[in-house]
Amino acid sequence: MRAFVVERHGGPGRLRLREWPDPVPDAGEVLVGVRAIGLNFADGAARAGVYPRTPKRPFVPGLEVAGVVEALGAGVDGPPPGTRVIAIPIFGGHAEKVCAPAANVFPIPGDASFEEAAAFGVAFLTADHALREAGRVRAGDRVLVSAAMGGVGTAILQLARPCGVRLLAVSSTEEKRRGALEMGAEAAAGYGEWRAVARERFGKLDVVLDSVGGAFFRTAWRLLDRGGRYVLYGFASAFSPRGFSPFRAVREILLAGTVLPAALIASNRTLCGFNLSLVPRRAGDLRVATDRLSTAWREGTIRPLVGLRLPFERLPEAHAALTSRATTGKIVVTVG
Repeated sequence: MRAFVVERHGGPGRLRLREWPDPVPDAGEVLVGVRAIGLNFADGAARAGVYPRTPKRPFVPGLEVAGVVEALGAGVDGPPPGTRVIAIPIFGGHAEKVCAPAANVFPIPGDASFEEAAAFGVAFLTADHALREAGRVRAGDRVLVSAAMGGVGTAILQLARPCGVRLLAVSSTEEKRRGALEMGAEAAAGYGEWRAVARERFGKLDVVLDSVGGAFFRTAWRLLDRGGRYVLYGFASAFSPRGFSPFRAVREILLAGTVLPAALIASNRTLCGFNLSLVPRRAGDLRVATDRLSTAWREGTIRPLVGLRLPFERLPEAHAALTSRATTGKIVVTVG
């Protein structure tokens, strides 16, 4: 099969299209023929060698795919070969075939396309966890969402809409901010003026759902009200348009400042981090969440927003587009 391989850590140009051994499912695994790849910032972090538990080089990155079941490993009783599925292998998805733990493989709801399916799993599971478990969002909460028109951001906007919360969407362009308002945000602002908008419109914030971190974290943390919850599920500020930048990462870590434990006690605020690579440890919980989200998708109350689509041979361009922050929704790469 063909696969994009990381032989040296670095920017999108480090991805090399190579002939790679066909995977064979071990016990408890499912072999999936890939039809579409959903792109995530985690894939760029793995390419740069800074994602948790990144394999030794050379390796194939790729957190999530959609495709067709081709074979089952020992001890796996389904889904049967031929089933259209979403799979979250964590690594190995930037290829024409991939093996994933059976617990991380889910049937595609209804007649949804492979492209939509590849945009669904990681984005909506992350959004759901951020809202329900980490953020404990309640009706009336004042909620800020950074990178609001990205894959996870648009999932948060859709899932939060029926919760009765007041949403402030932060996005980089006027077009994206209009899109956030159309998706249910009460207000939308750019990265230069969001703080003034938050103070004028909301006063303080009850929940911050942030994938940017760095200097943005420092400012948003200061606007968090007593009893507020801050959910950090990404560190996009460490990436330049050319990919991960160690200098930029160190600078943003310093700009983020320090949170003192005693201050958390005094203000009753919560700081929570979340990383979907914990899927193997929480497969049962995430399967329950996936079933619930799939039902909402079938009923038409949520739907993944697919943005840029590129063919498999142009996957490095998709990586570059992701870090450019110029895209809306989820970037998807089609295979075959």
